[in-house]
Amino acid sequence: MSPENLMIGVKIMSVCILLIVAMIYIQTIAKKRLFFHTERIKSNIEVWISHIILEETIEGIDIPKKFFRMLNDPKARQVAIDELIKCKKNFSGAVADNIVVLYNKLGLREDSLFKMKNKRKWYLQARGIQELYLMDQKDLLTKIYRETNSKHEFVRSEAQIAVIHLTGFNGLRFLDVITYPLTLWQQIKLLEQLKLFGKKEDLSDRIPKWLLSKNDTVVVFALRLTAEYQQFAVKDKVVECLVHPSKIVRTQAIKTMIALSDENTASMLIGYFSKEDFENQIHILNSLASLANDDQKDFMIKLLDAPDNIIKVKAATVLTNSCTDGIQVIEHRATIEPEPFERILRHVKSVK
Repeated sequence: MSPENLMIGVKIMSVCILLIVAMIYIQTIAKKRLFFHTERIKSNIEVWISHIILEETIEGIDIPKKFFRMLNDPKARQVAIDELIKCKKNFSGAVADNIVVLYNKLGLREDSLFKMKNKRKWYLQARGIQELYLMDQKDLLTKIYRETNSKHEFVRSEAQIAVIHLTGFNGLRFLDVITYPLTLWQQIKLLEQLKLFGKKEDLSDRIPKWLLSKNDTVVVFALRLTAEYQQFAVKDKVVECLVHPSKIVRTQAIKTMIALSDENTASMLIGYFSKEDFENQIHILNSLASLANDDQKDFMIKLLDAPDNIIKVKAATVLTNSCTDGIQVIEHRATIEPEPFERILRHVKSVK
């Protein structure tokens, strides 16, 4: 490369670097200005909102025009919604009611509704649903309910939480219609939401229908509900799920049977033991450590001959913890078959 071409290349590179630096500087300044602009809006709105919501009632109060003018800025409107939601979470009673009234009076409900209707941007739709249910907009329940089976996971997740937030256990009717999977995280979130309404709920008339759902995750969630709310009336339906085609259903059915356990549970689980895969067999044996008695002793002794050493260890643990002279059975096996029973014996003694 000639010196002239090299200099041209250096000049071009220098100009590119200067342009990049200038763009970074401009973006930084713009972000800084936006940050301080947002903070000023937030500070002013916090003052106004704090003053208004602490009034005994705001139904007849005149909100200053200056406040309305401030809300002409879309950023200010979103800041106001966020601030009201934050206040709503921290207050109850008359103050919480005032927050909802103010939200409606300022026309912010329309902003949230506009977001909820935005089918192209799922993240805005989910946010709109969240804002509406946190602001107790119960008259929009039907519109929100339609989104419980949305193709977008986060939209249907917010909608499902919303209908429970607004109507309690009756909101679970979306389980009748949803076709998309309920993720484990969503199931946990729904259970957390339900706990806000107490634990004395009879679901025995609804759970059997959900246990027959074609959506396996609905069946799993129904089994979780059965365990969480101790729905003994549907125990026979839970037993039927022990032979469900889906493994995740059978696994949850085992856990639910344990949660509803009685004197017959151990024998019942042993009856399904040989039909299960290894993982579910381990679940069963883990539960039998606390459920088994001498009625299961012969079966546990047979499992000491299982080809898998983990099964042997689990069976030995059940014998030691729950059966008369169980430790002596392991000691005897260790004398005639040192490997692996000497190691198994040391293990069960260490955890006894």
